[in-house]
Amino acid sequence: MLFDVIGRSVGIQSPSRLIIEVDSVDELISHLATLEGDIWISCTAPLKYGLSKWYGDKAPLSESINQIARIEGRMEVGNTDGLGFLEACESEGIVPRGKILKLRGGGATARSIALEWTRMGGLIFPIKGRRQLPDGPWSNMVNQDDEADIALDLDVSPGQRHDTEMEAKRTLSVSYGSDWRPDDFAIKMVCAQHLVAWRILYAPEMAAKLPSLDDTIGLLSEEKRKITIHEW
Repeated sequence: MLFDVIGRSVGIQSPSRLIIEVDSVDELISHLATLEGDIWISCTAPLKYGLSKWYGDKAPLSESINQIARIEGRMEVGNTDGLGFLEACESEGIVPRGKILKLRGGGATARSIALEWTRMGGLIFPIKGRRQLPDGPWSNMVNQDDEADIALDLDVSPGQRHDTEMEAKRTLSVSYGSDWRPDDFAIKMVCAQHLVAWRILYAPEMAAKLPSLDDTIGLLSEEKRKITIHEW
């Protein structure tokens, strides 16, 4: 749906959509070879990790790739988790520099967010969850007694919007369900990730034509409203 609403805003009409279910990166690459035209795929775990190994040092710190684009036969890959998180934060007036982000989780999304947050001058307070955040440029930045500015729990079950029990001046959630609202931070992050992918990977030449984050959320909300009315 996101590709449709953004694509229409830059003049791309009725793209073909497909869902690819594969068990390995080799299987994915083989399947892509059978398809014609330009392709853009958003990937989830475990392919995110396998693709990172496949493409070598494209994402050495986050160890994750969540976007693949084949444009005129050329393959490009990237990770938009962290950059999307930063843009969503910016839309809410959150500036990383000097701010402590209390982060639970150690998976691909956590590593990507930690990496981009520290690149922008922020500090990471890691909290062990299902996985521990590995060592990186974010290690040993804060004392255990320091008060966090932001708390983000990446171990929250999918679709659960409830705030984390982690203490901070403000809590954020990147989880959402079918009842999402336009002001949900998670929706802002998803839309921001998509816009980042358009700018840096899929169609950088269209960057100036892309809708703003607020406009994208508005377009997506209107699309959801139309679908809901149609279902009724």
